[in-house]
Amino acid sequence: MKRPFAPYFFVNGLFLVVFFTSCSDYQKILKSTDMDYKYQMAKQYYAQKEYYKAQPLFDELINFYKGTKNVEDVYYYDAYSYFGEGEYIMAQYSFKNFVTTYPANPNAEDCAFQEAYCYYKLSPKYELDQDYTNKAIQEFQLFTNQYPNSSKVDQANQLIDQLRTKLQIKEYAAARQYYNLESYKAAATAYRDFLNDYPETPNAELSNFMILKSDYLYAANSIDKKKKERFSIVIDAYNDFIKKYKDSRYNKESQKIYQVAFDYMNNTTSKNVKKVKIKNDE
Repeated sequence: MKRPFAPYFFVNGLFLVVFFTSCSDYQKILKSTDMDYKYQMAKQYYAQKEYYKAQPLFDELINFYKGTKNVEDVYYYDAYSYFGEGEYIMAQYSFKNFVTTYPANPNAEDCAFQEAYCYYKLSPKYELDQDYTNKAIQEFQLFTNQYPNSSKVDQANQLIDQLRTKLQIKEYAAARQYYNLESYKAAATAYRDFLNDYPETPNAELSNFMILKSDYLYAANSIDKKKKERFSIVIDAYNDFIKKYKDSRYNKESQKIYQVAFDYMNNTTSKNVKKVKIKNDE
């Protein structure tokens, strides 16, 4: 009688035998009192990238080898084991402790870079809180100051640029969001802050125009007794914009805005400000 499923059960049975044997061997290593043997096995697991096995062994070995020369290497492996497991908070803590405790160790420079790199790995999408992003920038800058001749300085600077771009995108998106929500005063402030923080941004021209447009819409939607004061701000924003961008593609829209503000300031229109159709470039 044929048994078509026999190979399947054989393969899976063999896998279970290997799995439980492997687990049993690892448990023996964990329970062993031979610390030199544990150290060799921990390094073997590390070399095989089985960090989840190596890391508990290194944790134990740190206490055993404390006060000896070996502890520096164990600490180094332990930090990288956390990193290999993707436990970046623990890895950052371990790399930082290594640098603080063993500043003269040849691996201190690498650990200083890795501490910053852990924050880089923790940096989330731009929509979320950027505390880790700011911390990564700070730590990479500290690294380049402490190790100006390091071969990793260029990489650190490239990563700083990436992180700053993320912050720039977040700040720009926040300004745009205020505008879309019709919070025009907040939008104008946010665009001004954005340009102060990132004056070289490729979005400078559009951001300046959005300041003008936000100021205008804020003034136009104000109560009558506030309009004159706020339209004067619109005129200032227009003058600032046209001074910077004489040949801007937004000149037609900006001049419409200016004309309404000018007419209102000179009492050549009624108190009910006429609507100006403005191209939506956001």
